[in-house]
Amino acid sequence: MMFKVNLIPYNPTVVDGQAPYRGSSREAIAAFREALLQRGVEATVRLTRGREIDAACGQLAARQQQATSIPL
Repeated sequence: MMFKVNLIPYNPTVVDGQAPYRGSSREAIAAFREALLQRGVEATVRLTRGREIDAACGQLAARQQQATSIPL
């Protein structure tokens, strides 16, 4: 079976003023990728873009959900 794993770093997403989960460090991601490669699994780390302005994957959706759930 041939396949390739894309590792996508988690983007911290603030909901109700809290970010309950943090992403892994670059070192941890690199170590995980290396472990996969050593086992013959092709793996790449995807670039994260927009994180600094809360526009990365998941962050915009959380912002929209928070904006629409505010009671009037």
